[in-house]
Amino acid sequence: HRDLHSFPTRRSSDLVENITETVSGIGSEELSARLPESRNSDEIARLSQTFNRMLDRIQASVNQLRTVTDSVAHDLKSPVTSIRGRLEVALLEGNSVDWRDSVAEAVEGLDRLSQFINTTLDLAEAQVGALPLRRETVDFASVVEQFVEIYLPAMAERHHEITVHASSPIMIDVDASLTNRMLTNLLDNEMAHLPPGCKIKIDVMARDNSAELLIQDNGPGFSSEMKTRAFERFVKGKQSAGHGLGLAFVDAVVQAHGGQVKITDRPGGGAAIWLCLPLAPVVVA
Repeated sequence: HRDLHSFPTRRSSDLVENITETVSGIGSEELSARLPESRNSDEIARLSQTFNRMLDRIQASVNQLRTVTDSVAHDLKSPVTSIRGRLEVALLEGNSVDWRDSVAEAVEGLDRLSQFINTTLDLAEAQVGALPLRRETVDFASVVEQFVEIYLPAMAERHHEITVHASSPIMIDVDASLTNRMLTNLLDNEMAHLPPGCKIKIDVMARDNSAELLIQDNGPGFSSEMKTRAFERFVKGKQSAGHGLGLAFVDAVVQAHGGQVKITDRPGGGAAIWLCLPLAPVVVA
């Protein structure tokens, strides 16, 4: 009689010992071990299931972290090597006036490197919902028009035709700095991936409770793979010379403000990027 009653106790003790051994063998290099799960509904079985789900999340996070750090290390190596080379050239040139050009190019390289690091950190914060927002009310239509005007000379050099249709005012509560960087990335993306002589149409409108931005072009469009992965960090097209952060940053800013963004095909060929942001609440006097 005592032996029958002691069986569940021994079984529980064995399961606890199994959990202890499995946990003690898990380290940063070995995260694939899992506890055996039974169909029982007792506390030990639920503990094993909960622990395995936790290990699944930890392993996914560690794998993602390794991918990010590998990508960052790879993308840092090239600019650091280039900056070092420019500075070495400046040292060799000594008192020659030509050394100023090498130093200037090195400074420009440091600025690009700083921008890359800041964007990477912003994306990391956004992914865990910690991107700080300093909100203010701005006219989205006016801001877009101002940015397009800044880009007009560069667009003209590449023989692009760009038009903007916006009904001002369209008021939104956003972090102005992040929103400006978002628009810069969107227009830089058009500049970088379109062949000369394309048409770009930009529409800014208010619909329901959202401010919408639609950018369409008649260029080659996005590949099927890029359409599904364009907003992931370090994902870029085969011909891209960038780091694969531009559209990922756009997505992070839009998500942080409670909006949406997506890529579609433009009717008749080309690409379309659509995003929406919540309108600012109407203040009734």
